[in-house]
Amino acid sequence: MARYITHPSARSFLAGGIVAGILGGLLFGAFLFVVGLARYPTTYQVIASGLLGRIALTTTQFALVGIAIHFGIAIVAAVLYAYGAQMTGLLGRPVIGGTIFGIVTNAVMDAVVYARGLAALPTNWHDIGIQVIAHVIFFGIPVAWYLSRYERLPVPYS
Repeated sequence: MARYITHPSARSFLAGGIVAGILGGLLFGAFLFVVGLARYPTTYQVIASGLLGRIALTTTQFALVGIAIHFGIAIVAAVLYAYGAQMTGLLGRPVIGGTIFGIVTNAVMDAVVYARGLAALPTNWHDIGIQVIAHVIFFGIPVAWYLSRYERLPVPYS
C-alpha cells in the first residue's frame, strides 16, 4: 500500500494551477452562461474592457482578449491557492479550502470589478448569492479538489 506525501515545488504549483485554473474557469463560465448571467460576446468584452478600456466594447473581436483574461485570472488564482493551501494545510481538505478560496476569490473580483466601474453593485441578496455560489461551487471547490488530488504523489514505504 502506498503512502502519500505532498511535493511543494514551484513547478508542481504552476503545472497543477494551470490545469486547475482552466478547469475552474470552464466550470465557472459554463454555470454563468447556463443560468443566463453571462452572454457571449458581451461578457468577455466587458472583461477585456477592464484592461483595454471602452475600446473593447466597440467590436466583438475583443471577446477573445476577454477570454484570455478570464482564464489568465483563473490560472493565477489557482496557482496562488495551490501554494497557500500547501502552506496552511488546507490542500488535503478541498471542501473547506475550496469554500474559503471561492469566497476570497469572489470578494477580490468584486472589489476589482466595482472599483473599476465595470458593473453595478448587486442590489439584492439573490444576485450576491448567485455570485458566491458560482465562485464557491463552480470555481473554488473544483480547483481545490483537483489540486488536492494532483499534489499527492504515491511514494514507497521507507
